[in-house]
Amino acid sequence: MNTTIYRHAIYPAVMLAALLSSCERDIDTDVIATAPCTAEVFVDGFAAGLEFQAWGNPTNLTIDTESKYSGTTSLRIAVPEPGDLAGSWAGGTFYTQAGRDLTRYNCLTFYARSSTGTAIEVGIGNYGDDPQYVVSMKNVKIDSNWHRYIIPIPNAAKLTCEKGLFYYSAGAVDGSGYTIWIDDVRFEYIGTLAHTRIQDMTMPGFPAGDFEISNLECAVNLPNGIYQPITASSRYFTFTSSNPEVATVTGNMVTFHGGKGETVLRPVEAEGSITITDVYDYAPRPTLPASDVLSVFSDEYPTVGAPIFNNYWGYQTTTDDMIDAGGQHMIHYGDFNFVGIVFQQDIDCSAMDFVHMDVLLMSKTDGEAVITVTPHTASGAVGYEGRAVLRTGEWVSIDVPLDPTVNPVHELVLASGNGEDILVDNIYFYKK
Repeated sequence: MNTTIYRHAIYPAVMLAALLSSCERDIDTDVIATAPCTAEVFVDGFAAGLEFQAWGNPTNLTIDTESKYSGTTSLRIAVPEPGDLAGSWAGGTFYTQAGRDLTRYNCLTFYARSSTGTAIEVGIGNYGDDPQYVVSMKNVKIDSNWHRYIIPIPNAAKLTCEKGLFYYSAGAVDGSGYTIWIDDVRFEYIGTLAHTRIQDMTMPGFPAGDFEISNLECAVNLPNGIYQPITASSRYFTFTSSNPEVATVTGNMVTFHGGKGETVLRPVEAEGSITITDVYDYAPRPTLPASDVLSVFSDEYPTVGAPIFNNYWGYQTTTDDMIDAGGQHMIHYGDFNFVGIVFQQDIDCSAMDFVHMDVLLMSKTDGEAVITVTPHTASGAVGYEGRAVLRTGEWVSIDVPLDPTVNPVHELVLASGNGEDILVDNIYFYKK
């Protein structure tokens, strides 16, 4: 579930439980923290200074005195039906303006149950316009019984003054609303949490400039021996480079130095690696005048159509992320089979003759990698199909003639079939 959503209401500070007067573990960090080290978020009431910001339905959270795991109260979350005019889902974040020193803990724990079997998203750090240290657990299974859940923190030494303490996000099940209860939300240190590992991945390199490492898929071994998948900000980790002539890392920013060859980035605090397989050139720079172009994605022209670059259709495996390589922007599609680039505002292409894009194949292939590009209207009319053979490490330009009867264009459908890793740039309609 998407957690970067519209914020409908901010609840005033709800005080209640006392601040811990002392902290028991000593831990060395590079920064001396002065924020309080309070562990509790909600234990029979909210910790002092805590505030709540609702997402989705603004009144989804209340206090319940009937159903609780322990003590006298719990958090009651009313997940609405999809058609609820006040908001079709329930979410929110618990935060503190002062921030907390969480360096002595390595996880956040809580208990939860639901009136119906469901899966929700929970995490920490998701507060503010640019949250630095988000940890998310997606697809967390909850049923009618109380269960304990653990959100691991990959490197708590970074959390010297964290404001985002806990968040949740939940939607309807089979078109129906339901109720979730959450209780005993607190930070803890569990000595048997171990073996953090980032998922091995590859990324492209470019002649020069900076590249921000995006959020990383990780796993942490829980006390029961099961590895808990999490998505964590790359800012939690310190990276080393096996080939500094190609790239070095400061924080979570990779700087390319123009060298050729492979380099491996490894986090000091975890297992796993990020491999920069090759250093690629940028896509060819468009030369058409802006008056002859309706651009969907290019650094050279204004954008039209309010495009969504991955509409996540069923049976689709394609992932996506945006790359900023020294100010040059590209779309990265991984495990590519097909994708819809959907325009929230249909594009009138009656004065245009072609649709253009540049594609680079990053993955190696034994056979022929072919990509197709097809315009569609909102009513389902399909335009001419363009086809191109991709070559590993090379930018290939695709120009598809527009069918004048297929207008306005609502989406572009890109398809292949081999789970390729590709880069896409300079998507635009143009006239001859």
